Amino acid sequence: MVFSKSEEEHVTHVSTVLSRLRANNLFAKASKCLFHVSSVEYLGYVVSSEGLKMDQAKVQQILNWPPPRNLKALQSFLGFANFYRRFIKNYSKKISSLTSFLKKDSCFPLNEEAL
Repeated sequence: MVFSKSEEEHVTHVSTVLSRLRANNLFAKASKCLFHVSSVEYLGYVVSSEGLKMDQAKVQQILNWPPPRNLKALQSFLGFANFYRRFIKNYSKKISSLTSFLKKDSCFPLNEEAL
């Protein structure tokens, strides 16, 4: 990922990176590269000059996630949601009732009302 403050500077930066790759017998596959874009999806985030944001597709995934029916499904959801905890205000409070079901002697609810 190459960030520059101006388009002119960006051309210089990209040229430098590509030259260094070539000098070390490394190559960037053109079909996997994006040039002169203001934001990019990277490792589950959207990176831009404004910083990191959640990928909207991932937000939809969380919103459409089916209620967990067993402990494994709950762990899966919490693992996915935890990756984005920095973007979810009061995350710890919001998931506290769910994490209580992870305790050794807890009883997992099996009906819609309990969830």
